[in-house]
Amino acid sequence: MSHDKNFTLRFLLIAAMAAGTMASDMYIPSLPAITLALHASPAAVKWTLSVYLLGFASLQMLYGPLSDRFGRKPILLLGFGIGISGSFLCALAPNIGMLWLGRLIQGMGVGANATLVRSIAQDLYHHDEEKLSRLLSSLAMIFSVAPMIAPVFGGYLQHYWGWHSVFIVFCVYLFSVGILIFFYLPETHSQLDHQALQFRKMTQLYGRMLRTPSFPIFVVLSSVSLGGVLAYYAISPFLYQVRLGLTAIEYGWLALLTAIVLLFSRYLNILLARRWLIPTRMMIGLVPLWLGPLLMMVLALLGYLSIPVILLPYMLFILASGIVMPNAMVSALSEFKESRGSAAGFYSTLQLLGVFSISAIASHLSNQTQLGLAILLFITGALAQGLYLFYRRHKPALGEFIHVTKSSD
Repeated sequence: MSHDKNFTLRFLLIAAMAAGTMASDMYIPSLPAITLALHASPAAVKWTLSVYLLGFASLQMLYGPLSDRFGRKPILLLGFGIGISGSFLCALAPNIGMLWLGRLIQGMGVGANATLVRSIAQDLYHHDEEKLSRLLSSLAMIFSVAPMIAPVFGGYLQHYWGWHSVFIVFCVYLFSVGILIFFYLPETHSQLDHQALQFRKMTQLYGRMLRTPSFPIFVVLSSVSLGGVLAYYAISPFLYQVRLGLTAIEYGWLALLTAIVLLFSRYLNILLARRWLIPTRMMIGLVPLWLGPLLMMVLALLGYLSIPVILLPYMLFILASGIVMPNAMVSALSEFKESRGSAAGFYSTLQLLGVFSISAIASHLSNQTQLGLAILLFITGALAQGLYLFYRRHKPALGEFIHVTKSSD
């Protein structure tokens, strides 16, 4: 692959993957305004984030086999078309029910990006797990510009043109990136699997993935890492804007700080990869996953409520998430290289269902204090740490179980 083609491919992968982040992040500063405009409760408006995740997860298992059968590019373009339709519906929504429907369809379309970008990366570097992990971290580090810009941009759109403009601008973004992909993205999956859509083959693959004990453990680790991010986005606009009096623009710039920490964590994972393998990096990342929420919880119990006592502990959580997520994904899918698209789709579905559960709980937590958020993140982070320690301690026995399971297949 020439340097120019490699740069173009990376740019398109970043732009496609960034769409999912922009859809979830750019409208976050508008949540309090949507609550007032649609005469809805804060819990109902926070559910727009959970509904988006439900749509995002709903077609993941279908996008993977479809891309194995027909190629990555046409299915990716199909997702862009669905995403544009949902975003346009959100922009026209007259009530909270219509906004839920638009967010559901938007998530169903944009969800194609997460699965297929991962599959394209695996197509390119399936022979080298460490290089794949570094590529995913590099892509994540660069496309982390999206969550840095999206809330800031969304804050200005909300301040000057209202929340409808956020979805209109996102429609334009999806259309523009879709055109570029149509003309410039090559097909990376040349050996099409004509049996990929056979129900029996799909269920056999998914059953084998579920019977591989390490797979659900890494799914949980990834779900906790991403779920904590979405839980924070569900609660923080109300904490900062309603409780602490920040404007939408100020909240957008505040979100920039957390995105910078996420960007740093991606780079840190690349640096750690030069010295340590994935298991060690996982252990390094999992500690602040519960330590940060623990600090936030202690400060909340002491009665402190301010931007630093919420933001600084959460940054520890973000730092951990940026290390755990890419390594958990590579570890979860390493056993299923023969059906990369289908395996990535199933992984994404389970991951996002876990994220949906966490964000759904967060939508019902109090907006008056950070205590509920801290408790939720601490419990899920401690669970992730405990599961991984269990996996490391019993890995030989689990490996024998995997061998027996494969033999029975």
